[in-house]
Amino acid sequence: MTKIIIAGDSWGAHSYEKDFNYEDLHGFKWKPKKKYVLYPGPGYFLKDHTGLDVITTADHGVSNTQAFDNLSKIDHSNDIVIFYKTGLLREVYKAHLNNTTTHKSSNCKDDFQHYSEEFYKKCQSIKAKHFCLIGGCAQIQMQQAKKYNIAVLEPSITKWLYPNFVDNDFDPTLYWLDYQYKDDYFKQGVIESYDKIEFWNSRPKDFCKKHPTVFTNKKIAERIYEYIKDKLD
Repeated sequence: MTKIIIAGDSWGAHSYEKDFNYEDLHGFKWKPKKKYVLYPGPGYFLKDHTGLDVITTADHGVSNTQAFDNLSKIDHSNDIVIFYKTGLLREVYKAHLNNTTTHKSSNCKDDFQHYSEEFYKKCQSIKAKHFCLIGGCAQIQMQQAKKYNIAVLEPSITKWLYPNFVDNDFDPTLYWLDYQYKDDYFKQGVIESYDKIEFWNSRPKDFCKKHPTVFTNKKIAERIYEYIKDKLD
């Protein structure tokens, strides 16, 4: 039977909250950590709409490569996969943390383009009943998605919620790479990611700690269901 799989990074894993208790989610509230708590993510709320098994392989802090590895651990050939793309340059930082070798240079734009191309090529190779991307902490590059014929549920969740918002290609962890890059493209990326964080911070009902709240993930679950309901047969 077809399952639904929520893959990718922490935007697909949990809902973040600060100083708010959802009584209808009693038993799900994680122990407070760093002044915030974690509730179930979009997959949990999606179950109410579909009645199908919804599996979450999305995880916190992962790179796209690690998210693909998590997905590969289960058979998804007959499933619908919703993949939350994360920041493309997390590959460089993860290699730095793990003391492994990966492609990197001192040119941030060149490396970004390299990993962007690799990401969409990998998406094209995924074998599933249906595979699609959703833009969470960083938007989907629509030209490349079209180039590789990758379905996109929403290019940017933030822009979906706020149509006048202008999203960008950078995730909030870009500043982790200050050990690697000093060029103007990197500096501009840090500025743009900071502006996005400020936008999220100014809307605490929708976002907490640079992630969706329960309120937002319930809306996202409804949007996912509207997208996939004709693909469940």
